[in-house]
Amino acid sequence: MGRISLHELRRMGVSAEDIETAKVTQLAQRRTGAPVQSIGVIVGAAEQRPRMNPNPPADLTARAMRKRGAYDQAALLLDQQALQESSPERAALAREAAKVVKELSASDQIEFDFFGGGNVSIAFQYQDAVTERLFTAAKTTAQAFHAQAVLWQITRNLGWQSYECTKTAADLCEVMRTDKAQMARALDLLEQVGAIRRMKRGRVKIITVTPEGAFRGNVNSHAQAVERYKLDVIEGGKSDQTPE
Repeated sequence: MGRISLHELRRMGVSAEDIETAKVTQLAQRRTGAPVQSIGVIVGAAEQRPRMNPNPPADLTARAMRKRGAYDQAALLLDQQALQESSPERAALAREAAKVVKELSASDQIEFDFFGGGNVSIAFQYQDAVTERLFTAAKTTAQAFHAQAVLWQITRNLGWQSYECTKTAADLCEVMRTDKAQMARALDLLEQVGAIRRMKRGRVKIITVTPEGAFRGNVNSHAQAVERYKLDVIEGGKSDQTPE
């Protein structure tokens, strides 16, 4: 049966009070985001037509579930169940419960916030090549280890979608509790093996790292960063592109 008009409902004997109550129910369904039933269905004058779900529940395998934490699993199952509920009220309750569980999952953090605290991508090829070169070129193993630690701080402080380190040599001395002479030797060694390049900007030497080795930003902008690095650092020119 198709949607029944209010005039037809009145002819069928549905009272004005029942119709008004059904309208209130529709408003509540809209507020909760539940599927809105017709007045005819609410007052029992018509049957609910089968709905085509645009987001059918996914088939969750045991492997897919194991990749999630306990709270994430519970939230996902609740969301899936909400899609299958025939009762709008129960579906709304399931979605609310899933929301609460997701909040619990977000707060279930051991110590560090991987995404919120910022992160940088480092290429394995770059890391492996630099490590091998450092231990070959360094006079002592301790020098190689120290240079690696300095490089860690340099890549950690890369600018957003930039090849430039936001810290100067003096800043790195302060962060790493080391003296200027030790830092100078470490930076010289890193530049010698191709891990970094330094370029003069006024009275300050800017430390740069190839984006092919380490990059912090949108991966879709990686190629542009590589091109800017090539023009500005390797070829010594000035690119007219700026990081977005």
